[in-house]
Amino acid sequence: MSDTSETEFHYAVGEKHYCGLLLRILGGQAKAAMVLLPDWRGQSALARDHAGHLLALGCVVSIADLYGDGFNPESPDQVGPMVRQLMDNRDQGVAALAACVERLRQEVPAGTPVLCLGYSAGGMVALDYGRSGADVAGIILCSALLKTAAEGMDTRIRAPVLILQGTQDQVSPMESIAALVTEMDVAGNDVRFNLYSQTHHAFDNPEAGTDPNARLVYSPTSARRAKEAIASFLAEVTKH
Repeated sequence: MSDTSETEFHYAVGEKHYCGLLLRILGGQAKAAMVLLPDWRGQSALARDHAGHLLALGCVVSIADLYGDGFNPESPDQVGPMVRQLMDNRDQGVAALAACVERLRQEVPAGTPVLCLGYSAGGMVALDYGRSGADVAGIILCSALLKTAAEGMDTRIRAPVLILQGTQDQVSPMESIAALVTEMDVAGNDVRFNLYSQTHHAFDNPEAGTDPNARLVYSPTSARRAKEAIASFLAEVTKH
């Protein structure tokens, strides 16, 4: 977008430095601020595409740094170790997201609603942040790596949550979805699940291709429906 500003976005947790991106419409009045936690590739073209949708909805967007030091993997061979790092250090992901949210609040007028939107591994981090008692207007997961609460982690989430998943997702199969539904119900959380049939993991990513036998499969129909659901949820939780 020619009328969009994109700048580096720095924050830190202790000695660990993070470098994300901050995107905004020049001269626009933001109705919300969104931390976008991307899939394993970080600040990729796909993440920027997702950010563009949010900008059009009236958001200031921070694309978070998932791994620290501004590292953005370039090879699929890196996905395993990097995602394992996130899974083995879930508390660190929460701390980093909390720092990102607080830094983003400095970029918008006081009282601006702040939300988090996580894709794939970023969705796991976003939900864990919600479990930490995060004071945000909403949390959205799309084609997420779904995990129930880790040992010692609270299950109560203050914010409303929207979870958008495919029924054929091999990364987060229906068993994982069912376990998460149970956890959310027991905790009394305000969560809605949108399930898309014949839809796999990475259904939002055109680069995944459309081979129905693959582990990652793009679905333009589900991707469109997810964007519509995100827009509707954003309008609901930010209305005054």
